[in-house]
Amino acid sequence: MRSAILAVAAAGALLAGCGPAAHSREAGAVTALAVRPVAWNPAGAPVGHVRAVADGGTVVAVFGDRGATFLSSGAVVGTDSHVTDWTGARTITGADGSARWIVGIDGKGHLYYVRGLAALQDVSSRYGLQGRAVRGAAMIDPGHVGFLLDGEVAIADGSRVVRYTTGPLAELAGGAGRGAGVGTDALVLFGPTTSSRSYALPGVTHAAIGPDGRLYAATRRAVFEARPDGQLALVYDAEADSVHGLVASGDRVWFADGAELGMVDGDHVAETSGAHVASDASLAPSPSGDVWVLASGALQRFARVDPHPAPADSWANGVAPIFARVCSECHQRNGSSGTDLSTPDAWQAERAAIVDRVVVSKSMPPEGHPLSDQDRQTIRAWVGVQ
Repeated sequence: MRSAILAVAAAGALLAGCGPAAHSREAGAVTALAVRPVAWNPAGAPVGHVRAVADGGTVVAVFGDRGATFLSSGAVVGTDSHVTDWTGARTITGADGSARWIVGIDGKGHLYYVRGLAALQDVSSRYGLQGRAVRGAAMIDPGHVGFLLDGEVAIADGSRVVRYTTGPLAELAGGAGRGAGVGTDALVLFGPTTSSRSYALPGVTHAAIGPDGRLYAATRRAVFEARPDGQLALVYDAEADSVHGLVASGDRVWFADGAELGMVDGDHVAETSGAHVASDASLAPSPSGDVWVLASGALQRFARVDPHPAPADSWANGVAPIFARVCSECHQRNGSSGTDLSTPDAWQAERAAIVDRVVVSKSMPPEGHPLSDQDRQTIRAWVGVQ
């Protein structure tokens, strides 16, 4: 604990120094980030004043004052209008053991499952949370889900629920077997099989768990990460109180700084110039690595533009042979899967689902259709970073 406090104190000294801060754009420590908007609702279907979004890859649920709208590959496939006071949404492990449920949280703290892409079902009791108000949810790992309650965090594994007394927390994040709660000037890190740990961080507003299990945190002024030695270290200085979002999305960690979007990418930070996001926008994750931006009831989605795009012939020389060998049995036009992936355009149209299922969760292809790590990397290079 003392080392974490010392690290934050040292970071504070850097923030208070004269001239451009060492981890700022002005000091040359931030590279350029190019993004493009993604047409998530190409038909412009009415979704009302949006309050939350949950992205399951091929399926996206939008929660607003008109109720919940369910989209598959950009087309509306269902709606449910009987709940309208949404406060949050998340994609978590299903109470029945299924890999992924989309859930929404209403103003009373009830947890609703999007059932059959057509209706909402109150499932608080399925997670052992009956009579408790749920304030947030996060997937810890495929077998555990964390729930933010009043003064507590509950971890459910499908058969039992373990509660931790944490005091008031404003936000809950999870991933790679760990959860993180945002308290008053502190972070609480916990896991299903480990004891909790606290990090002092004055003014902390957001937390995220990266794909490698690393903890990230944001204040209004800066972004920090937990180093392997357990210390919180400064990775980005906004040089103003303008940071207003932080989220782990697929294999990326995004943040919002004023009107711009930023990304912590390995050992460096990149930031847009001219993204024009609202200064009070919140961020939500996508398994594709894209980021959702929600402000004043309006919802946008952005994808990173690869600064080193794959060569134009990489489809013919890279992806097409993999498709012919592994995917073509089911994904030809009019194939048994119902999803045509026989052309480059078809792959781009299903980009989010391919990144999610082939690259991130590795739930596709099914057993009996082997895909090597090199094959997945080839697909990621062509699809995932387009």
